[in-house]
Amino acid sequence: MVSNDAKVQAKVFLYELNNTRHEYGFSANEEWTLDLATNSQKKDLENKYYPLLSITIAPENMMLMLDLLEGKLENAVGHIKNSLGSKKISKESTNLLAYCVLRLKH
Repeated sequence: MVSNDAKVQAKVFLYELNNTRHEYGFSANEEWTLDLATNSQKKDLENKYYPLLSITIAPENMMLMLDLLEGKLENAVGHIKNSLGSKKISKESTNLLAYCVLRLKH
């Protein structure tokens, strides 16, 4: 059941990224940046970038979720997985954020 939930979450997240890309007219050079963040870090990034998409991931689903997203968002997910390799995964739910560094909030 857990793997099914992660698959659905990944599918919905990719769907939202694609819809947002079209809705806001992203150009070819505007790519999503993905980051893991706490709630306070999320608020800071929400004040800086727009649009910003987020999804909360349970710790036990973290690696599975990243594996599922890696096929579509290779480099963006790769840097997160590399950084997690040296850190211990938090026991609390974490936010996976997607934003474009070229789209600052004014």
